[in-house]
Amino acid sequence: MEQGAQGSIGPKDIAGQLAGIYEDFTEAVQALGGKGKKRSGKLVSSMAKWVGGSHVVTDREQLCQKFLADVQKQLELLTLSLEIATEEEAAEACGIAADILTAPRPSQSNSTTDLMKRAMIGQVMPFLKYVKREQLQAIRDRLDGAYTRWAILPVEKEVKKELDRLIGQD
Repeated sequence: MEQGAQGSIGPKDIAGQLAGIYEDFTEAVQALGGKGKKRSGKLVSSMAKWVGGSHVVTDREQLCQKFLADVQKQLELLTLSLEIATEEEAAEACGIAADILTAPRPSQSNSTTDLMKRAMIGQVMPFLKYVKREQLQAIRDRLDGAYTRWAILPVEKEVKKELDRLIGQD
């Protein structure tokens, strides 16, 4: 599925574009800066968000919503592209997506970007079945090294469980 005369792109390109979505999200959140970071500012900010019982969406929340929507859209495109991909193309594209989605983040971080990216790891589940066994093992080992059993999120545990299941199949 190479880029042809009609301008279509292959699954590998679609998967690779996830990296740009992740980078854009990080840059956009960083561009917001430390607005409202002071403790007293948080209280005032929290109270200001709730006006007449309705929640006012902050810039940071809008960026998070956009990130989620962008990742979902890209994964939908990847899913569609897999329908006509060869087995090798599917394995390569899903391997790229799996590497991006499962990249370890600092376990003690409470930054918006790290938390959102860690939460997105569950989106990798439908793509793992296409990834080659060696890469599945590398992803599992990387996750094992990144998080202690106390620092791992429930969604990350589920991904590790699926990795173990797929690795155990022959």
